[in-house]
Amino acid sequence: LAVAAMASPSSSRMGDNSVNQALKPSQWLSPQQLEGIQAVDDLTLDRLENMSLEKGAELLQQVYHLSQINHDIEPSYVPSNVQVYVPKRNGDKIVAPLNEMIPLLKQQQNFGRDEVTIIVTGLPKTCETVKKANRKLVQAYMQRYNLQQQQEQGQKYKKDSSEENRQRTSSEEDYTEQAKNANTQTGDIIIIDLGSELNSYKRMAMLDTETTGANIGKWIVRMTSQLELPHETIHLIGQNVGAHVAGAAANEFTRLTGHKLRRVTGLDPSSIVAMGR
Repeated sequence: LAVAAMASPSSSRMGDNSVNQALKPSQWLSPQQLEGIQAVDDLTLDRLENMSLEKGAELLQQVYHLSQINHDIEPSYVPSNVQVYVPKRNGDKIVAPLNEMIPLLKQQQNFGRDEVTIIVTGLPKTCETVKKANRKLVQAYMQRYNLQQQQEQGQKYKKDSSEENRQRTSSEEDYTEQAKNANTQTGDIIIIDLGSELNSYKRMAMLDTETTGANIGKWIVRMTSQLELPHETIHLIGQNVGAHVAGAAANEFTRLTGHKLRRVTGLDPSSIVAMGR
């Protein structure tokens, strides 16, 4: 079976937590079940998304257990020059490969003046649910960083409404309370779109999270140095398997600089990768 050769991202680190290496697949899966498991090359995330939650989870668990039995495969996939984009307040965005982004950021006036949030995606945008989740995450930070401008617009609207003797609606009251309680700090967003490189389950399973994260950590060191950004302003967010890549990136940044990034957040980290941690 093609899936028998597949390694999980943390298989070499599982130790005592791994499946008993003495077991044969036929001892915990029937021949019919073994024959029914798809080859890993055919196991796309689009196909998984179209399965029921129970069926998809069962299939992934079977594939994972097969990968743990008597293999010497190490995670080896390291994407090169991942695509990056930086959304702008006017609706445009800067798009470039990772290694070409820093010169473009230098050209942006006041970039990194306040907080810089770096998001490492961990799921491909081919799935509609992933597109929606990524879009909402970016929109949430854009809204947060534009809140000062929204407050000013809200104050102008309140003044105009008062002059016209109109009563405030309940939605306006909710907005005022939100603006009063929210953090009005401004900032910039960088999306490292690792997820688009993980367009098959095999790539996700074979992703070398440590090396990929180290490469991103080195890039953050170059960015903070060349743009003269203080490390205290960097918030690094990782999604799913990207959460583990973000953790490795933060560790590499600390190893190279002796400093810690201000904050590292893992959103829905991969449970299989986390088992050996």
